[in-house]
Amino acid sequence: MTLGGIPMPRCRRLADLLMVAPTRGGRPTAEGGRMVTAEGLAAYLDIRRNSRGHLPQQLMEQLAEAIRGGLLPAGTRLPSTRAMAQLLGVSRGVVVSAYELLLARGFVEGRPRSGTYVTGEPSPHRRSIPSPPVRPVVADFTPRAATAGGFPLAAWRSAWRQASYLPPNGEAAPLGSAALREAVAEHLHRTRGLDVEARDVVVAVGLRQACWFLFEAIGRLIGQPTGQQIGQQIGQREAGAATVAVEQPAPGYPVQAARQAGWTTHPLPADMEGARVDLLGGMDGVRAAVVFAEGNHPFGAVLSPARRRMLAEWARRTGGYLVDICTEQTGAGDRPLPSLLDLAGGRVILAGTLGDGLAPPGLAYLVLPRPLVPVVAQVAGGDDGRLGGTAQAAFTRLLGDRAVARHVRRVSRLHARRREEVRAALAHVGRPARLVLGPRGASAALLLPRQIVDSVVTELAGRGVTVGRLSDLYQVRAADAPDGIVLGFGHLTDEELHQGLQAVRTVLAGLTRVRAGRGVDGGPTHPCPARPASGRRPHAGDKTELVPGAPRPPARSSAGPRRSGGPRRNAVQRVDQLDPAADVQLAVGVGQMQLDGLGSDEQGFGDLAVGQAGGGQLGDPALC
Repeated sequence: MTLGGIPMPRCRRLADLLMVAPTRGGRPTAEGGRMVTAEGLAAYLDIRRNSRGHLPQQLMEQLAEAIRGGLLPAGTRLPSTRAMAQLLGVSRGVVVSAYELLLARGFVEGRPRSGTYVTGEPSPHRRSIPSPPVRPVVADFTPRAATAGGFPLAAWRSAWRQASYLPPNGEAAPLGSAALREAVAEHLHRTRGLDVEARDVVVAVGLRQACWFLFEAIGRLIGQPTGQQIGQQIGQREAGAATVAVEQPAPGYPVQAARQAGWTTHPLPADMEGARVDLLGGMDGVRAAVVFAEGNHPFGAVLSPARRRMLAEWARRTGGYLVDICTEQTGAGDRPLPSLLDLAGGRVILAGTLGDGLAPPGLAYLVLPRPLVPVVAQVAGGDDGRLGGTAQAAFTRLLGDRAVARHVRRVSRLHARRREEVRAALAHVGRPARLVLGPRGASAALLLPRQIVDSVVTELAGRGVTVGRLSDLYQVRAADAPDGIVLGFGHLTDEELHQGLQAVRTVLAGLTRVRAGRGVDGGPTHPCPARPASGRRPHAGDKTELVPGAPRPPARSSAGPRRSGGPRRNAVQRVDQLDPAADVQLAVGVGQMQLDGLGSDEQGFGDLAVGQAGGGQLGDPALC
C-alpha cells in the first residue's frame, strides 16, 4: 500500500520526522496543534522540473494528497513560503501559488500573523458549491480616457515604426526631447492659439508626475518644506505648509501630487460656471489655485469669462500661481474664450495631456513661466520616471503630421453627439435624481441624496452596469459637497451606451415611483418622511427610512452648513420645498435649468446642484 507513491512504512517514519510541537522560546504556542518542519516535508515531496506538470500544480497536488491521507492532519501549520522554497530549490512564487491553490480548494486557511494551517479535506458539499453566475457587463460607465472608434491606427503604427529606426542619441533630457517640446508648442499654437515657446514646455509621464514637478518646484521657490524631505510620507502636512485651492470635483492627481510635495489642500467648489473663484478671497494662505478652465470633470462646465478675469485679478493681486489643467477631450470646444495664459501671463501654468486615448500611456505637458523652468528641471532631473526616447520620437512625428489634431477633432464631434444622447435619455428623470451635463467632456453626473447612492450603484451592478461615485472625485471633501453617480461615456460603443442608459433610466424610474408613494411594484410605499399634521418640515433626525433597508444618515445639527451670504434666490422653487408626496417630475436637463439669471442653456447648475440649496444639503433627508 502506498501514499502518494511512497510505501506506507516509509510514510509513517516520515510522519514522525515531519511533525514537531510549535514553540516560541522553547514553550508551546497558543495555537496548539502541530507544525510541519520544512526539512521533513521537503523529504516527502518530489518536485520534478522535467515533468509536464506545472510546478505550483505539482506541489499543490502532493500537499493535497498528504492532507487527504492524514499525513498532514487538520490544525497543522505549514512551513513558511520562504523556508519551503529554499529547501525545494524553487522560487518563492511557486510555493505561494501552490498555497493559494490549496486555499482556494479549502485545504488550508490563512491566520493573520500566524501562518497557513491545514483545515482538513474539504467536504464533498464544500467542494461542490457552484460559483455564482457571472453577470455579463452591459456597460461600464467608469470614466476613462480611451475613446471607442476612430483611432488612427495606421498613423500610429507608422510613427512608431519610424521612431524605432532612429538611433539613440544618449541625451539625458529631464524636460523631454527638444523636438517633442517644439512639437507640443506648435500644436498648442495651432489648436488653441497660444503663443508658447518650446523652452517653456516640459514633458512628463502623466499629469500626476507633471503636477508633482510643479508643486515641488513652487515649494522650493517660496521656501516651504517639500515632499522630498527624508522621512516625510505622502499626504503628511508640514507645519507652515503653503495651501493650494483645488477645484472640486475633479480627478485625484492634483490633490495627490500637492500633498506629496508637502502642500495643504483646500476645496474650491465648482458649479456650471466653473470653479467658484469668488471664494478665493476668503481663504487664508492660498499660494496657488488649480482649475479646469476648459472643462470640469465630471460636470463638463467651462470657466466663464467673468470668472477668468476674476481669477487673473486674484493672481495679480496676491502673487499666487494659477494651474490650468486641460485634457484634449475637454479642451476641444467650439466657443473661443480668453485663455488664462493671456489674462494673467507669468502667474499661469498650463498642464494637460495630448490626444487622450492616442498618446503613449501618461503623456502630459507643462507650459511654465520662465522663472520656474530651471527649478522644474532640477526636480525632474532627480526623478527616475521618464518617457522613453522611442515614445517621444513617435509622438513628435504624430504631432508634426497633425494626426493628434485630427484625432482630437473626431473625438470632440463624437463626444458632442454622445452628450446629446445622454441628455435625451436622462433629461426628464424624476426626483430625487438631477442630471448635470455641461458643454464639454465625456462624462455626466446624476446627483442623488447621499443615503441612496449605494442602493442605486448596487441595483445598476445587478443589471450589468458599472458607474463611478461622485464622492470619489471630491479628494478634498467639503461639508456640503453633493453625491451621486458619474457616467463616463467616451469609451463606450453605441450599443453599450444605449443599453447602459436604458438600465440607468429604469433604475431611476423605480426611484421616482417609490417617491410618488406607489412603490416599485405598485404598492403603497413612501420612502420620504411624511409631513406631520402640524405642518413641520421633515428633518434629518426623523426616524423614517428613506429607502427600505438603507442605512439611516446621522441627524443634521441645527447649526449645520448655511449659505455663505447674499440674498436668497427665489427664481425657482427650492428642492426642499417640493411636496414629497406628489408625483413631481423635475426636469433636470441642463438646458432647462435656467436659474436666477445664469441664463445660458448649459450654465444653470448654480446653487441648486452644488449643495447650497438655500440652507439644505444635497443628500440631506430634508431635500428628499
